Amino acid sequence: MKYPQTVRLTELLKERNQRVRKNNQRIHSWVLQYLDSCLERNEPVTLVTQWCFSKGLERRSCLSVPTSKEIALFLEMTEIYRLFEHLGFRVNWYITFHRGYVTSRRLNSSKEAEYRAMIGRVACSYLDEGWLLLLDWEDDILGHNQPLPNPEVLTNPERFVSPRALEQEFLWAVRWLEDETNLCLAEGQIRQDIIYQIACEAEEGRFLTSTASPFGRDFLLVPLEISEQYDFFCIFAPEFKKRIVSVLPPYPWRIKAVE
Repeated sequence: MKYPQTVRLTELLKERNQRVRKNNQRIHSWVLQYLDSCLERNEPVTLVTQWCFSKGLERRSCLSVPTSKEIALFLEMTEIYRLFEHLGFRVNWYITFHRGYVTSRRLNSSKEAEYRAMIGRVACSYLDEGWLLLLDWEDDILGHNQPLPNPEVLTNPERFVSPRALEQEFLWAVRWLEDETNLCLAEGQIRQDIIYQIACEAEEGRFLTSTASPFGRDFLLVPLEISEQYDFFCIFAPEFKKRIVSVLPPYPWRIKAVE
């Protein structure tokens, strides 16, 4: 079953998807099925956007002042929300703020508080409309300060991740550390951190698609990162990336341009 509203909304989302980034992941047919089911059951569409408090934020001179991209992001989110609303969809859109999985990559706690407060101020008028909600992933959802890794992946990563994927993740981590942070870590520490992060991402993907998920098992992920960043969420949730709707410009917190 495909409602006309679903078809039209998906067309508009696909147009945005192709404008946002070259070679963006295309919107999967799973999205249409989910939108149809929301109309059929008269339920709101659940959108989830994860916002990482990256260590790279420490390079910004002032975290109490938003970038132009951060301001524009909320305007774009509002435009997308209006598309849903105009076509008869009710929406609950959650932004979840995430700390780094690995301690060494975590934003300083005082800077985190400063940045979190600034985003709250930028989002204030949108929160008042009722369709947007801000949550802290660790404090509000997990109930503890640190995400927990999946023990199977942590102790036996080779069983779940190919050597090539591990090496690609290592190279990406080295580049990120050099380009966006002032950290200087030994190769062994970087590789250890990568395995811990992958184990956390695998567990997060499993949790988000389980009956324990705070958003229900079905929701759309509207990321602020490129879809490749969710590869390891698929270890225990093979179809996780089918729900990704990449319609927002990635990395609005970065000062430099994103390729």
